[in-house]
Amino acid sequence: MPRISVGLIGIVYMAASITTHEVLDQLQSKYEAAIDAGNYQPFVWPHRALGPYLLILYLLLPPSPSPAVHYARYPVFALIIYVSVTAILDCRSPAVTVGYGIGLLNAWTILWTATLIIFNDGRRDYKRIERQRRLDEAPSVEGLVENVQGDTSALDGSTTDGLKLVHPVGELPEPEPEPSATIDLAPKLESPEIFAAQEPIPSSSQEIYTWQPFPDNILHRLDFILDLVTNFRGLRWTHQGPGTYPAPQHIRETLTNPETPPSLHPTKYPSYSLLFTSNLQSFVLCSLTLDTLKYVTSLDPYFLAQGQNTPSPFPIARTTRLILSLLFTYTSLLNIFLLAPLVLACTFGPRILGPHASTWLYPPYYGPLSSIADKGLAGLWGGWWHQLFRYAFEAAGEFIGGKVLRLSKNSISGGVVRSLVAFVCSGILHACASYTVLGGTHPVRGSFLFFVLQPVGIIAQRALSIYLKQKGYREAIPPWMRKTGNVLVVVLWCRVTGPLIADEFAAAGIWLYEPLPVSLVKGVKGEGWWRWGGPWVRWYSGDRWWRSGLVFLGG
Repeated sequence: MPRISVGLIGIVYMAASITTHEVLDQLQSKYEAAIDAGNYQPFVWPHRALGPYLLILYLLLPPSPSPAVHYARYPVFALIIYVSVTAILDCRSPAVTVGYGIGLLNAWTILWTATLIIFNDGRRDYKRIERQRRLDEAPSVEGLVENVQGDTSALDGSTTDGLKLVHPVGELPEPEPEPSATIDLAPKLESPEIFAAQEPIPSSSQEIYTWQPFPDNILHRLDFILDLVTNFRGLRWTHQGPGTYPAPQHIRETLTNPETPPSLHPTKYPSYSLLFTSNLQSFVLCSLTLDTLKYVTSLDPYFLAQGQNTPSPFPIARTTRLILSLLFTYTSLLNIFLLAPLVLACTFGPRILGPHASTWLYPPYYGPLSSIADKGLAGLWGGWWHQLFRYAFEAAGEFIGGKVLRLSKNSISGGVVRSLVAFVCSGILHACASYTVLGGTHPVRGSFLFFVLQPVGIIAQRALSIYLKQKGYREAIPPWMRKTGNVLVVVLWCRVTGPLIADEFAAAGIWLYEPLPVSLVKGVKGEGWWRWGGPWVRWYSGDRWWRSGLVFLGG
């Protein structure tokens, strides 16, 4: 179906002093006009969100050696593509965050489904760490635990016992640099001095831990599948990614191959009280920062979707807008990420969620800023920025580069292909998100181009580093100068490519949303303390009963 021809820039450019509420009112009017004209349909749940449920239903089928069950994944995948693509083409929302989510989440559903049942076999390839109690004389560990070889490590991205941690796409392993001090809003749970024992270590005569394959019991299988489908980082799974906590020592000992000695460097984990206080402090600081950013950006018409050519109240407007966009994006995501440990682990806790609330399953989403100084652009994307979608991106790269093109992961061409595929997937996700908003966005030459350019910069910097090393110049450069050079490369590269994505966010109207229910800054200035209002959802009655459901309106 055709897109709405009138963009946000055209809507609000005429009014220099337009407010956020006026922009949202105009968006609502445009949305209603498009719905009445039949150009689009509301995004109705669950009718337009069937993809994840179809995936779960397929994976819930009982274990079977039947080829019919195995090959049924292909028509299931085709059906999920159809459901998701039609939602992206047909559905819109007057709420900017919901509209952005329509494209992002449906595109992600396709990629995640491909990862679990096309690039891999979700019914055969995945195993999860689970606890088994010994009631009497327990059988030997050798008879219950699969022989999973490997070494153990902490948060450095190397291999733990049975956990296949993957290095950044296209990047060859290098000696780990010395850590450096950084300032960050994210909780500092990686500092050894603030770790405490998570829980009493059980006696080996009471319980053991094993790699659990696809279960036979339906209730066990439901928990197994829901965890697999919603656990994007693969925590406590065989595909657990880098930047996460390895399993505690007493768990790793039962998982270790009997011929492999236990780790000589046991890792400590945050207690529930420490996990709560650390993340709560970060959440409060992040919320205050987000509240300030929301007020500051509301002073600039650029963040009210009036376009990049509008006058700005800030000096060096282009650079200032880019910095504010980065800070707003970072704090918005971090504020959401911090809710997981606070709500799931510390509020619901193990009494409600059982092992899903273990503290080692809630590592920080962002890595240390020192990754940027250590590895430049590769450190920016592979070390510091959140790795929520990483496994799916790498699975796609491995499928194309390894299975289709049969290129070795350690070869230059294999690394380049895997890196390109990973960033292309990221570009497609964000381009779909830009496509489903009502603003005047440019999904291909905006969001998509930004992410496609990132591996170009990574490869170019890597090639320069290899050249300097081969010529013997790299060793002559002091480490502090190399770190400074990495930071400068990242800053300059982001200054050149950053406006592509920042302008997309602004044109889409992303910064029109209210991140917090209460604003201290606007309350003090007399603009009202409470920021959320209006209905969150409403019932939509379609022409068929299955087309009826809930329409999300935002807050």
